[in-house]
Amino acid sequence: MNNNRSPPFMNAISPADLSADEMIATGGQDGSVRSVPKTEAAKCGFLHASGGPPDCGTTFATQYRWRFAPLLYLLAAFIVVATVPAAAEPDAQDQFSQEGSKLVGTFAVDPAYQGWSVALSADGTTAIVGGLADDKLNGAVWIFTRSGSVWTQQGNKLVGTGAVGQAGKGMSVALSADGNTAVVGGPYDNRSTGAAWVFTRSGAVWTQQGSKLVGTGAVESGRQGTSVALSADGTTAVVGGPYDDAFIGAVWVFTGKHGIWTQQGSKLVGTGAVESGRQGASVAVSADGNTAVVGAIGDNWYTGGTWVHNRNGDLWTQGSKLVGTGAIGNASQGRSVAVSADGNTVLIGGSADNSSAGAAWVFTRNGTVWTKGSKLVGTGAVGNASQGHSVALSADGNTAIVGGPHDNSYTGAVWIYTRKGGTWTQQGSKLVGIGAVRTARQGFSVALSADGNTAIVGGISDHMLNGAAWVFIRSGSVWTQQHLGH
Repeated sequence: MNNNRSPPFMNAISPADLSADEMIATGGQDGSVRSVPKTEAAKCGFLHASGGPPDCGTTFATQYRWRFAPLLYLLAAFIVVATVPAAAEPDAQDQFSQEGSKLVGTFAVDPAYQGWSVALSADGTTAIVGGLADDKLNGAVWIFTRSGSVWTQQGNKLVGTGAVGQAGKGMSVALSADGNTAVVGGPYDNRSTGAAWVFTRSGAVWTQQGSKLVGTGAVESGRQGTSVALSADGTTAVVGGPYDDAFIGAVWVFTGKHGIWTQQGSKLVGTGAVESGRQGASVAVSADGNTAVVGAIGDNWYTGGTWVHNRNGDLWTQGSKLVGTGAIGNASQGRSVAVSADGNTVLIGGSADNSSAGAAWVFTRNGTVWTKGSKLVGTGAVGNASQGHSVALSADGNTAIVGGPHDNSYTGAVWIYTRKGGTWTQQGSKLVGIGAVRTARQGFSVALSADGNTAIVGGISDHMLNGAAWVFIRSGSVWTQQHLGH
């Protein structure tokens, strides 16, 4: 079951307009991504709104093997060379003002889908932006740093070595608290075995640390690196592989010491799953690395679920399985997850709730007992926004951000919530970054600084799927967009 909805595609391309040997990424109606010659894509109809004749998929499967199997986490079935209709400008918002432009990394090769993933350092002055489709789906990430209110790109894009085939690096990213360690997931490496890469910064120079990380004990192609998370000190990494063992899914934990990374124990698979849950579709980890939160969007026929695992020394044990109440229909809870620094507050996104209006659920822990809290649904949405496609929490767990990339005909938006006592309230109106080119799908990814005063928002479809990220800062209760320096 795929709850994603595809936008209309315009301007069909004729084979005569295309280079015979140029390979592109194409999206099908089944939510899949393929790497195929443009001419064959056009002949088969993949550059048309219809998606091609009914038997065309069989033709492609025969002539050109699938480079990438279905992306169940894809926002929609979209096409790199397609043009989407421009959305209306967002209404003026009391809580938002423009200060400049979005963040777009340089030297991208082909539409990169920048903003597929984002992360921030604790102080909010270092950002990482993933673009999994860069260079024909090899993927890359870009680092940005802030001085005052101006953001600049730090060095060239990062592309890890040792990949086998087109890895899709940048599908997931994570940063340590000081911003000096980054983990980058590439789930399509080595025929969708998947892997993760670690980079470290010295001064302003980033280098890859060791070889790529590939967990042992995988069953078939697990797509490790679909999701990643990193402890505050940058020494514990959690890597999700939701396709492991016939879509049951799993996560792997790695620890780094003196630049050497090793797998900690066996892969983690939560018990109590109903059907193939796709555990590892999303992951988060507490600051100390001792609480891992694992989302499984497919559990119980796409109701979705979330597992919590706890570490004592080097030993991991399963805690609770969390499922929010009040869902309308199959919500796909676990599409996204976030956890506070102390591991005691968890935020779970369910983008398919209520016919893809979407929602997020909050849980709190006291000792070893988890309590269900609020279901968060932002006001001011236009259409089915898919709220909960992405979520993030501040370190204290008192500020939450929820992305809804389908809002307002795929313009996208994010909602901010704050907690006082045990009560959550929406802070101001939804945020929509200015400077988007056509429909950007803002909110495809989100991240927050530790104090909750800096937010970064990814929009993968901006400017013909080049993608971008928007940064907002909060002063009191007022959010302001920041900009990229030139």
